[in-house]
Amino acid sequence: MMTPDFENIEYEQYTNLKSRFDQYYQTTLYPFLKQKEDTRLKYVNRFWFLLLLSFFVLPMAILVIYFVNNYSEINIDWGIFYIIVAVAVFVLRGPFAKYRKEVKNDVMDLFVRFFDGFSYHQGAGLSPALLERSRIFPAYTKAKADDCFDGVYDDVALRVCEEHLEKEYRTSKGKRRVQTVFQGIAVEMGMKKPFKGQTIVLKDSGFFNKFKGFNDLERVKLEDVIFEKHFEVYSSDQIEARYLLTTAFMERILKLKELYKGKKIEISFYANKILLAIDTREDMFEPCSFFKTNLNKEKIDTVFEQFWTIFSVIHVLKLNQNTGM
Repeated sequence: MMTPDFENIEYEQYTNLKSRFDQYYQTTLYPFLKQKEDTRLKYVNRFWFLLLLSFFVLPMAILVIYFVNNYSEINIDWGIFYIIVAVAVFVLRGPFAKYRKEVKNDVMDLFVRFFDGFSYHQGAGLSPALLERSRIFPAYTKAKADDCFDGVYDDVALRVCEEHLEKEYRTSKGKRRVQTVFQGIAVEMGMKKPFKGQTIVLKDSGFFNKFKGFNDLERVKLEDVIFEKHFEVYSSDQIEARYLLTTAFMERILKLKELYKGKKIEISFYANKILLAIDTREDMFEPCSFFKTNLNKEKIDTVFEQFWTIFSVIHVLKLNQNTGM
């Protein structure tokens, strides 16, 4: 769980919101989770039954293939056994998938109703064109989105998506491999301070900096030594980049990095919006367990904290202001 670490006024906002959420949990979320506990137990029992059945079926499949191959004229390819194993794994995943569909989606939908004007959906992440236009995501061949949220917080429109980007490649021996190049959250936010070009803030890569570069963007040198140690900036307009990245704003980006415990954070400013990429390598926004009771408030509180860290981006970067960046 992420621990809030804000200025006094922001901490007061946090405690007030958390207090109201605790009341919402008691009156709305807890009764729903209690009602769904029987559903969870139903799928858990189904899983254990299928697992025990597989312990019977798989050894039987081995014996049948062995005896047929050794004591008859028929020859069965052992590849059939691996097909049976794959089918067994697929069947065992069934209770997890059905429970997630029946319970998690409903819990998250109820959860986000606490935040006025927010909606929850699955599967439809940020558009590929948007990810490519931001230029802060690595090249990928497949994108999978999980949890996505849309809403307005503190007068700032935002969209949050849990993104998993993969790149397929071939080894020197021609074998197919799939590599995760990004797993985390992408946050698209409106910005009150107007600008026309594009400015990109990337994690500093040390020696590998010289291998980076954009044909249409220039490297921007900034006076903040600490910021330069952690980030490197490229922009289509040097003056506009300094207009956006004031000393106060750079301090807030460093604070944001601390807030996310040093995770890789990269930012793209364009079209009066900010796209923030946080590579957490974690499965975010999971309010429900499968093997443990959901009547324990810990997981719900964790999701609340994850939501608050998104909102804190607006507080920290002061995106609801059009002056005094």
